[in-house]
Amino acid sequence: MTIAPQDGAVGPPPLEPDVSPTPLYPDNRVKRHLSELFRLALPVTIARLGMLIMAVVDTIVVGNYDSAGLAYLNVAHAPFTSLMVTGVGLLTGVMIMTSHAKGRDNLMAAGAVWRNAMPYAVLVSIVFTILTIKSDWLFAVTGQPQEIAENAGQLARILAIGMPAVMIYITCAFFLEGLQRPLPGMVMMIVANLINLVLDYGLVYGAFGLPELGAEGAAWTSSVIRWFMALSLLGYILLMKSHHLYGIRNGFSGWWRASRNARHLGYAAGASQGMETGAFAAMQLFAGRLGVTAAASYGISMTLLALMFMVALGLASATSVRVGIAYGRRDRPDMALAGWIGLLTTMAVMFALSIPLYLFPSAVTHLFTQDISVIATTVSVLILMPIIFPTDGGQNAAISALRGAGDKWVPTVLHLVSYIFVMVPVGYYLTFTREMGVPGLFWGIVIASLVAVSGLTIRFLIVSSREIPELKEQA
Repeated sequence: MTIAPQDGAVGPPPLEPDVSPTPLYPDNRVKRHLSELFRLALPVTIARLGMLIMAVVDTIVVGNYDSAGLAYLNVAHAPFTSLMVTGVGLLTGVMIMTSHAKGRDNLMAAGAVWRNAMPYAVLVSIVFTILTIKSDWLFAVTGQPQEIAENAGQLARILAIGMPAVMIYITCAFFLEGLQRPLPGMVMMIVANLINLVLDYGLVYGAFGLPELGAEGAAWTSSVIRWFMALSLLGYILLMKSHHLYGIRNGFSGWWRASRNARHLGYAAGASQGMETGAFAAMQLFAGRLGVTAAASYGISMTLLALMFMVALGLASATSVRVGIAYGRRDRPDMALAGWIGLLTTMAVMFALSIPLYLFPSAVTHLFTQDISVIATTVSVLILMPIIFPTDGGQNAAISALRGAGDKWVPTVLHLVSYIFVMVPVGYYLTFTREMGVPGLFWGIVIASLVAVSGLTIRFLIVSSREIPELKEQA
């Protein structure tokens, strides 16, 4: 797909200049931040939702085709998703450093962030592809039934083909989002979802003259679509008319040293997101130990949680950019206001989105499967979503605000405590020792999310009260 590039005209309507002094009237400041938050968050949210909508389509199509296939696909996604999200975290510095450069109105420095990040993204993708291919040992040591382990291992190898594409796409998308130009990524995601819907159904059921591959067809579709998105967005950046203003084609010489600041921000973010997704992957594997019904039910519930979490992620990404721009121009009061508005808005939106799942759990579950036992188990956990949605979304908004303000390792430690030392042992205890089954896993998520959002909110209160240091220019 080709998007016609136009200098300064791609994306939402221009936002108010960030170089202007902080307005004197608090009400106007709040309205300005809310307006700019949603104007940036809307296309970002659509793009993030698109990533999960593809997974939802996989779940619906495969779930209605074969419950066992759904269980295999869910377990295969555990290591792939954990590594993918870790990679996204490692590349978070691209968006943050780009927003800092935009706050200083240094377009060449912004372009240098992207150029120096691309070789790093390829390096990360190679390592993660190898680890995904070798997922069989993980399924074995976590006690997965042989049938699940063998089939999930095959699906994981197919998913691994798309890992490099994900890292390339995320690097390009983060760069554009840091510039407050998220529209190309949104358009790309919409087109990709339309293609995915047709190709997914065709390869799973053998429609349109395509081979009937079941769950394997969904895995192949995911990898093909990821490469389509990566190459399309990469082409857009290389061919946009304003590429000379950013030095896009200036080469990658000295990228390792020049990417140091972005990488160090990414190390902390990657460790944080890796621990969180790794903890959730452990919960998926716990569900796998309970059998096919539990694995399918957990997968449906987590798909719904992840789908709504993409809304929170879009708002959180916008919060990070807004905080980062204010940080780049050293406007501490505006930085603090941007963070608090992002946090509170995200929690309010997430609570509103949880209400339909709480009121109509059976109707929602029927969209994914007709298996009575899977439906019954899933309904028993959807009533917890009004607690999980706002707290999980809120912790992501808080940590994004902290990243935008340049905070590195303290948020990572807070994630370590919340998800590794709280969620995993509590989830295991409630599920197996107290014999609560799948609901025990989600009560573990509830407790961990409450701990995370509380700790990160207190941390942002501390960080946002400090003076902002001088920032070094990146050429």
